[in-house]
Amino acid sequence: MLIPDAMNRVLIAGPKKMQKSVIRELHKLKIIHIVEHSRNELADIGAPLENAGKLSEILVKVRALIAEMNLKKEDDFISNRPMQELSEVEAEVNKLNEEIRAKSEEIKKIEELTAKETAIRQELEILKDVNINLEDIANYKTLAYFHGHLRDESKLLALKNELQKATKKFMILDAEAKGKRFVILFVDVKHKDHANLILSKLDFAAVNFVYISSLSGNASANLKETEKRLLVYETEKKRIAEQINLLGQKNKSMLWSYEKFLGGELEKAEAPLKFAATKSTFLIKGWIPKNELNLAAEKLKQATNDTLFIHYEDAKKNDKVPIKLNNPRSIKPFEFFLDMYTMPTHKEFDPTFFLFLTFPLLFGFMLGDFGYGIVTLITFILLKGFIPKARNFFNILIFASVATIFFGLLFGEFFGYEHIGSFELPQILSRSHQIQQLMYLAVAVGILHINLGLVIGFFNELKSHGLMHAVFAKLGWIVLQIGIALLALSYFNFLSIPLYVGIIFFVLSLIMLFKGEGIKGLIELPGIFSNTLSYARLMAIGLSSVKLAEVINESAGEMFHGNIFLILTGVLLLVIGHIINIGLGIMGSFLHSLRLHYVEFFTKFFEGGAKKYAPFGENK
Repeated sequence: MLIPDAMNRVLIAGPKKMQKSVIRELHKLKIIHIVEHSRNELADIGAPLENAGKLSEILVKVRALIAEMNLKKEDDFISNRPMQELSEVEAEVNKLNEEIRAKSEEIKKIEELTAKETAIRQELEILKDVNINLEDIANYKTLAYFHGHLRDESKLLALKNELQKATKKFMILDAEAKGKRFVILFVDVKHKDHANLILSKLDFAAVNFVYISSLSGNASANLKETEKRLLVYETEKKRIAEQINLLGQKNKSMLWSYEKFLGGELEKAEAPLKFAATKSTFLIKGWIPKNELNLAAEKLKQATNDTLFIHYEDAKKNDKVPIKLNNPRSIKPFEFFLDMYTMPTHKEFDPTFFLFLTFPLLFGFMLGDFGYGIVTLITFILLKGFIPKARNFFNILIFASVATIFFGLLFGEFFGYEHIGSFELPQILSRSHQIQQLMYLAVAVGILHINLGLVIGFFNELKSHGLMHAVFAKLGWIVLQIGIALLALSYFNFLSIPLYVGIIFFVLSLIMLFKGEGIKGLIELPGIFSNTLSYARLMAIGLSSVKLAEVINESAGEMFHGNIFLILTGVLLLVIGHIINIGLGIMGSFLHSLRLHYVEFFTKFFEGGAKKYAPFGENK
């Protein structure tokens, strides 16, 4: 639990004719974390198996079909399809792909027709209230025509007045169109330029009709026909989309089974790209959990008639060992925080157990309300059922909610109330009235948390660098705190001990830190105090939450003395106010608790930087 699984470095070498058998067996065992070989003068990298290209091509088609039909894989999906020859898989995938492509082409053609009819409809909408046949909007030898928008009726009157000064040979048709006047002007061709000049002065916005030039009859009748055609296209498109959806549901299990099968086969086919290779041999480098090594060696020898050379050894001090965490089911969700941060090295303790112990407590200390804890507990249990993919995350928050209920009982708070009616809730500490004591408690929690980190760091250093380095580098910080505490207690006469006792501890800690961490340790001296004071946020976040709850309660309480409308408003204020406060409390408590672990706690013992153990074949 506290220590990741021990790993052995493994070298597997054998003749190329056995390569497929070895790959197949390793993929089945899901046991080796392969270390990719880099090309050098001694050995090249291997070539993929001959079917890799074909597998990749079919897999791309399968994934494209899954994406196009938006097929979701259920969390409990298990492939029950029997194994098939690759040729049979390819034939089925190609057949389905051709069906989907044909239907997609039909939809594409319908969309093109729809786009054209939509453009026609937009132009007809402009002309629907104009009393003119569409064929009349054409080029004439003796007439010129203009069509477009004028801003308002006054511009239209101005146009008529200006034209009458120049000629009587003109005709204007107009209609209201989206708050403007749409105008068609016919004028004697001799006055075309003059009419154009008048229109430009009146801010005339010309409209070009591109799609309706071949139509005849009035716009209103054509618009009705266009609407009918659009409705037909829409119905046809829905019909084809439904056919695609039915095909998807019918072949959903098949496609996801093929995706899993082909993905696994492609992983096997491309595995030699990670191996070292010569003309006649291959070499696999990797890591296998120590407790599974004998099983792996026995299975590989059986699969290859004992023709392999298998060498293994324990991890050395500076090896980059992949990490396989080994935590019980109840603690495992807290590995989520390491996935976001980094994996411990093989020389370090796995901090997941300590996160399991302390993260919910810090979260609960900040949120700290019995009523809020009940609400969040029920909420996260329900969300865990609705969103199974986030199960681990919600399990963490469920633990945090239980801690919130615990601290809510200690603080005697229920939705910000310390008493309900005449009944006063029992409490050990009041966050509203004992603020100073709350801050002392928060700092005390910080001292305990930081020193827990230093103790863990001591054992990490003991494992990596020996006893004396561990004493100087980690216990030096604890001696420093003792020295500062003795100086303070002596100075303020809380303890009747000479001042020099504290000075001795302080100087001793400086010597220890210099020997353990060098000048860096002395430079970081102020950091231990700022880290400790950082835990005052436990008090600040919790206090802000309870004060906001009190404001909500007091504001709503005043409304309960009014009429029915005020009473209902007060109830609404309570519900919405506490929902917002709970949301802010969850977010603040989660983020600040996480920060205290990543910044204040982890820096005392955790280096990290390792890769997560990813055995060959695990994801297939």
